[in-house]
Amino acid sequence: MVDHSYDAAPGGAQRALLVPRDLPGPSGGLTYNQRVLEAWRKTGIEVAEVPVPGSWPCPSTADRRALARALDGSPRVLVDGIIASAAPAELAQAAAAGTEVAVLVHLPLPAESGLSLPEQARLAASERAAVHAAHVVVATSGWARDDLQARYGLRRVSVAEPGVDAAPLATGSSPRRLLFLGALTPRKGPLLLLQVLRELTDHPWTAVIAGPDGPDPSYAEEVRAAAAGFPAGQVAVPGPLAGQMLEELWQSTDLLVLPSVAETYGMVVTEALAHGIPVLVGAGTGAEEALVGVAPASRASLATPGAALDPGAAEAWVQTLRRWFEDDTLRRRWQTAAGMHRARLRSWSQAAQDLSTELHW
Repeated sequence: MVDHSYDAAPGGAQRALLVPRDLPGPSGGLTYNQRVLEAWRKTGIEVAEVPVPGSWPCPSTADRRALARALDGSPRVLVDGIIASAAPAELAQAAAAGTEVAVLVHLPLPAESGLSLPEQARLAASERAAVHAAHVVVATSGWARDDLQARYGLRRVSVAEPGVDAAPLATGSSPRRLLFLGALTPRKGPLLLLQVLRELTDHPWTAVIAGPDGPDPSYAEEVRAAAAGFPAGQVAVPGPLAGQMLEELWQSTDLLVLPSVAETYGMVVTEALAHGIPVLVGAGTGAEEALVGVAPASRASLATPGAALDPGAAEAWVQTLRRWFEDDTLRRRWQTAAGMHRARLRSWSQAAQDLSTELHW
């Protein structure tokens, strides 16, 4: 990483957040970017949003030229990691020309599932060069910070965790409703959830697998085909939801299930807790951090509002869900814990303040 630290920004300094223009959504990274920008503007921190076209993280020559122009447009830039990590030469050139470059890593690129070993190696080499070319690297969780430091030998990675909006308590459903909310990708594990639910047909339940297709359309088709194998109406795959439709889904949910094998943070976890909904997450991922909070933060001492399970151990998910269906005391304990966490969640204004502090903006 460049040996440089920001000075306090002069009053008229121009700042920009470079975001991917053509990335399909919704996604946690895109939401994070937008909500932080909104919070900054409310507090008088002027930051220009600069959408960068291109097929990031696999840019064309034209995409790289567009990025170079965007980097040249502001003296201080924060670049979304899906762009920055794929363009180390452009970042290095901008830094050499005097632009103060910060990188915001939502997910280390090689941590995505479904990559071949050569793809992982290519992305890792590119990301390593990019983060070492930047003046500051910020991750959105302690999990991502630890991954970046171990993977690339970085001395310091700052952390600015996401926030969450306050929300009304969910009322749930009868029969109980399970929710998977995220992109239909191997990393998120919707097929594992459907495999698990196949073992639980002796209990009444419904499930919703909501989210956009991932980059591999064949995997999304596998998910839809597996869901279609359940009795009519038991498993719905409605695609991405937002606004009132998403809020109605939250209101009818009893348990969020996120069996990801890798997750930077999992903003859907804190969204569930904001509704008083307990959560099952993949152990060892950033979603576990979102579930329990991190010391010395105020949530770390509270009872866990759900559980973290090995995402590779389907039987552990079967047994835990079976207990949840059958044990009234367990369900009440998780729901009570979710309510306690709900009262102590971070706001987006706090997340934006943390990020501006790390950037000296």
